[in-house]
Amino acid sequence: MEYLIDSNSLIDAHQKWYRPNVFVSVWNCLASHKNVKMTSFVYNEIRYPNDLAMWTKNTYQKEIVTPNKEIIKAYGEIMDWITQSKRWSAAGISEWQSPDKADPWLIATAKINKQTIVTLDGNGRATMPNVGSASGKEPKINAVAGQFNVPTITIYELLEQLNLSV
Repeated sequence: MEYLIDSNSLIDAHQKWYRPNVFVSVWNCLASHKNVKMTSFVYNEIRYPNDLAMWTKNTYQKEIVTPNKEIIKAYGEIMDWITQSKRWSAAGISEWQSPDKADPWLIATAKINKQTIVTLDGNGRATMPNVGSASGKEPKINAVAGQFNVPTITIYELLEQLNLSV
């Protein structure tokens, strides 16, 4: 199985739970598993803290996943669905319409490459707003990914699946 990691998983892990100077094994595990991938959009989101940005560069720079024609088409389908679903307001949708917003690209890439997304966006349990609710919040990866049959897990579940023991 291949995994596609979201920036929030790495940033939160780095800052809150798995500080690299204490949990070296977590970062070595993530760096050593070639089935943990990163999109170019996520790669570009990780700019801080400096040591995480450097770790990301050293780990993924030569192996980032960039959009191909299939991924670009899937991205369009995802954005069309979000826009036409009547579940988010224009303000919520506009968050995802930024050309460098990683979330819809993450879902499109995982859909085409049959990968599982590793994210804390919605903490793995985000619910879909009701039709007509016009939520002002931005869509959550977990909720939208579910519409496209893209599985999501948290970083904790990833570390379990990679058989990390600290």
